[in-house]
Amino acid sequence: MQDLIRIGTRKSRLALVQTNIVRQKIEEAFPGIRVEICEMSTKGDELLDRTLTSFGGKGVFTQELEEALLDERIDLAVHSAKDMPMDFPKGLGIGAALKRGPVEDVIVTKDGTKLVDLKPGSVVGTGSLRRELQIRALNPLVVIRPIRGNVQTRLKKLTDGLYDAIVLASAGLERLDMVSGGEFHFEKLSPDQCLPAAGQAILAVETKNGHLTEVMEALNDAEAMAMLSAERAYLKAIDGSCNAPAAALAKVEGTKLSMEVLFAQDAKHVKRASGSIENGIQPEQAEALGQELARKICQGKVWLVGAGPGDERLVTQRCLSCIRSADVLVYDSLATDSLLNEARPDAELIYAGKRSSHHHLKQEETNALLIRLAKEGKNVVRLKGGDPFIFGRGGEEAQELKEAGVDYEIVPGVSSCYGAPAYAGIPVTHRDHASSFHVITGHEGAHKDSTVLDYGTLAKEEGTLVFLMGLKNLPNITKNLIANGKNPKTPAAVVQEGTTARQKVAVGTLETIVEEAKKAGIQTPAITVIGDVVSLRNEIGWYGNQPLSGKRVLVTATEKMTEHLAEVLEEEGAEAIRFSLIHTEALESPELDRLVAHPEAYGWMVFTSSNGVELFFEKLLAAGKDFRSLANLKFAVVGEGTAKALAGKGFLADFVPTKYTSRTLAKEWVPTLQKDERVVLVRAEEASKELDQALDAAGIAYSKVSMYHTAVDLRKAEELRRMISQVDYVTLCSGSAVRAFASMLEEDGVRVDCPAKIICIGPVTEKAAEAAGLAVGQSAVEYTAEGIRNVLLADVKAGK
Repeated sequence: MQDLIRIGTRKSRLALVQTNIVRQKIEEAFPGIRVEICEMSTKGDELLDRTLTSFGGKGVFTQELEEALLDERIDLAVHSAKDMPMDFPKGLGIGAALKRGPVEDVIVTKDGTKLVDLKPGSVVGTGSLRRELQIRALNPLVVIRPIRGNVQTRLKKLTDGLYDAIVLASAGLERLDMVSGGEFHFEKLSPDQCLPAAGQAILAVETKNGHLTEVMEALNDAEAMAMLSAERAYLKAIDGSCNAPAAALAKVEGTKLSMEVLFAQDAKHVKRASGSIENGIQPEQAEALGQELARKICQGKVWLVGAGPGDERLVTQRCLSCIRSADVLVYDSLATDSLLNEARPDAELIYAGKRSSHHHLKQEETNALLIRLAKEGKNVVRLKGGDPFIFGRGGEEAQELKEAGVDYEIVPGVSSCYGAPAYAGIPVTHRDHASSFHVITGHEGAHKDSTVLDYGTLAKEEGTLVFLMGLKNLPNITKNLIANGKNPKTPAAVVQEGTTARQKVAVGTLETIVEEAKKAGIQTPAITVIGDVVSLRNEIGWYGNQPLSGKRVLVTATEKMTEHLAEVLEEEGAEAIRFSLIHTEALESPELDRLVAHPEAYGWMVFTSSNGVELFFEKLLAAGKDFRSLANLKFAVVGEGTAKALAGKGFLADFVPTKYTSRTLAKEWVPTLQKDERVVLVRAEEASKELDQALDAAGIAYSKVSMYHTAVDLRKAEELRRMISQVDYVTLCSGSAVRAFASMLEEDGVRVDCPAKIICIGPVTEKAAEAAGLAVGQSAVEYTAEGIRNVLLADVKAGK
């Protein structure tokens, strides 16, 4: 064994004290070895005017020491374990962990005021986001400000009045013999109040792998090494670092290793988890515990969300916000397909629908799916028709999630039990007819006795009876109610797919409603309403009286066009299903960068879509460009929609063709140009070549800038094939949408039949549809959303 050991350390008083602890232990265990301390300065020690995260964070207190180890200028390096990065340079590692000191964080003040008693606006100094989040939880009204420097420097800043309180580690204060007396007051925060950083209060000795093994064995404390192994394994598994908003504290009790962890994945909201393992003293078992808790704390959450009875306009704001932030959407057949358009482009869409006996996934399979996805770290929205807790099996799913240890949230929705009757003109309560209403499942679980419902009690109720999912059992329901004394002449109604374009209503009495429902062709899903309130339908019925009422229209364009077209159609009573099959993806290119930097280099800018307008101006703003840089430009646009988008940015189009196509724009605009005009075409990557050809023929120089390209949303293919038979019209607004629609209708080389009438926005789209083998019903004369609406109005009128 060598007779000289050189230990590298930082220059602060605390670092030197900690290094001397290691030196003393080596000298005690090996009296013949001489120990030399080599003081070094690190990047973290030098950049005291900046926060750790502003210049990298990872390894800022260790890099120079590690370089000295690799160069063999030193043999060992002593660190506060909490300051060590997760990954070591090749050949280096932790050789020993010394016995752990006190783990608590400490609030230091001059007057002894407790943290929870600090006045609003009091300034607390800490450079740790982990500490900041936990301090705010204890006293939300304090102001957190960064603080850097060694212990003495921080205490001087407190003395100088720059802070009302600062946060330090108890172990460091104890090693400096500063835990009591003097001008400062110390308040220890329990781990329940402020969970410490991984490795806090442990001194770690770093060395070359396999070097000085006898010395390392003498220094190492097995319990401290187990705790450090578990805590570092946790931190590494969450992809954290020594300054991440994460915490971990392991404890050894006999052979049992337990640990509590904390993580704020979004840097705002703190989440805790805990666990334990028997026989966890060995590093391998300790690491396994850390990894398991990382999986636990990083697991996702499930939202059980009610999507309402069918009309998208009845969906709650909370429902929409959940959908828009979800990683995965697990939806059923009772939720409107328009809601899929609200999902993130990268979200996974999984159909788990149920209707009568047709189950895509069994309930137990759905439960297992939700749990698996959450444990994979995904945030999952379970989207259910109506309200999840009204015969939606949301309670069962919540129980399963609870048992599996998965966080969840319930988001109520408008229930069909009152929403569908309302759209049918039937109030479930009324001052003169019913002071209560009762919601009953008409489709009971197979595990129940078929006569479990107390029809004797139901028959005597004066209020309205609403049976959900009971169309198949309607004969038994009416027979049992009458047999138990319900007046056979009691008004009754069955409402199919209430609040949607497919809504049908059959009205009769308790003794005739079964036959009336058959005559009306009522199908599932449907609800049954029994009570005097049904008699009010003729008086207050309101839904379905507009020109396009009862028509379900599939809108397939990009999201912006889909939203506009849907609004136009809904104004006439149609149920517009927002179902974008394509979406735009912004592009980056040197040509675009040059255009944004020097738009004044051109005399004309041409936009062939509103998407191009939006993306170009977004790019200008992102680059910090003043819109006045466009002052000398003239603008040509392909149509009215693009002109409106441009006007929304404060610019009026200088040229709009009489027909809204690139061909007409080329025909009418290009001849007006002079030979020396400078033109730039701002458009989609897949844009028509009509303008290029016209400009080439006229000898006019031009530049082309692709702002975006159109991508197909293949996630929706399965749902498209499932719902295509349920719509009356399909609208296609571009060749890209045509190609997406045609390809997504195919399954295993066979195209699914499309009984709906296809409406195109214009002749160019119609030509693309015919080329794709689609039967076009009609095309708009005016190539706008309003033009499509007019086609539908005329078609519906002609069909009456």
